[in-house]
Amino acid sequence: MKRPPDPPPASVLIACVRLIGDVILATPLVGLFQEAWPGAAIDVLVARGTGEFLEKDPRIRKVIYAGSGKGAGSGKGGAGYARRIFRSYDLAVSLTATDRGTLAALIAGRRARVGFLQGVGGYRDGWKRIALNHALPIPYEGHVAQMGQRVAEAVGLPVARLEAKLFWDGSDEAAVTAALHEGGVDRPFFVVHPFARWRYKYWEPARFAEVSDAVSARHGLAPVWTSSPDPAERALLREAAARCTAAPLLVEGALSLNGMACLLSRASLYLGLDTAVSHVAATTGIPMVVLYGPTLARWWSPWRNDGPVAQQCPAMRGVQRIGDTILIQKDWDCVPCGKRGCDDRGGESRCMADIGVGEVLDAVRELLGTAPAPGGAP
Repeated sequence: MKRPPDPPPASVLIACVRLIGDVILATPLVGLFQEAWPGAAIDVLVARGTGEFLEKDPRIRKVIYAGSGKGAGSGKGGAGYARRIFRSYDLAVSLTATDRGTLAALIAGRRARVGFLQGVGGYRDGWKRIALNHALPIPYEGHVAQMGQRVAEAVGLPVARLEAKLFWDGSDEAAVTAALHEGGVDRPFFVVHPFARWRYKYWEPARFAEVSDAVSARHGLAPVWTSSPDPAERALLREAAARCTAAPLLVEGALSLNGMACLLSRASLYLGLDTAVSHVAATTGIPMVVLYGPTLARWWSPWRNDGPVAQQCPAMRGVQRIGDTILIQKDWDCVPCGKRGCDDRGGESRCMADIGVGEVLDAVRELLGTAPAPGGAP
């Protein structure tokens, strides 16, 4: 006689204690769980500074913070999270192969625990096989978002679609409307986010300025440039934007990630780098041109919600189009190397420095067409 299926979980914990991009790409799993088990309480465990945008996700009951990402108990709100999650969930999931994520799943899960193996064998994977009901190999051949697919399938859920999503509310709408109005942006606009977490992912600011002027002139779009609240980044934003002939509206860290999603949902185009804001932009469906250097694009390209579950960059490198996203990366044998710059110390990446303005403008033209801009601009 077959064993009857387990009842659906009444409570679920998803642990994703990594960086912002990882947390954004964890949201498809939230959607799969909410659709399959609409009555379940879904909580998410993240590092402080990476998942605050989830506070506005109506599918999530609460966001729990495991420190600042520098240690399990570090940072405001980090102490005591283990006590809060101890044996509190029917299902606990770690969306990383880290020891911390697996330990969180082990501590939290009463009935079922799902997580990933690092593939190194020995003790590092051995204890995880014991701790987890479903110990899954990391799908290195696919995309980070597909880790959620593997988890869902492991607990018996079909996966027809993976949708990364950020939510915003009336306060975000008001902040975006005010910023555009005060900046005099009363026509279609495009967004430039010329920063990333690490300098080795940067592109030359003067080239962003040249691209911004050309897009504004050729396509009749108002330029809007954004940054984080970091003072050094804001100073760099002003310095780079000062090179523009068509002065952009500067949104200097005034918006949360929820507000950025709201802003991007209204834009006609996004230009950016290998950074979390590019993942935010992709959730809105906006046409995008993104510049990548040493990063494995197959694993970390912006996720298109309107694409197939199996989507990924078809090649290891080079200029590639996925839906309305064009990813520009040099077609060199050393790309992607995965290093922190060519000296592996966070310095310049030659593969980023070699991306030309013409390549970026060609990609914009492919996405937006060649119709003359309003007002007779060239």
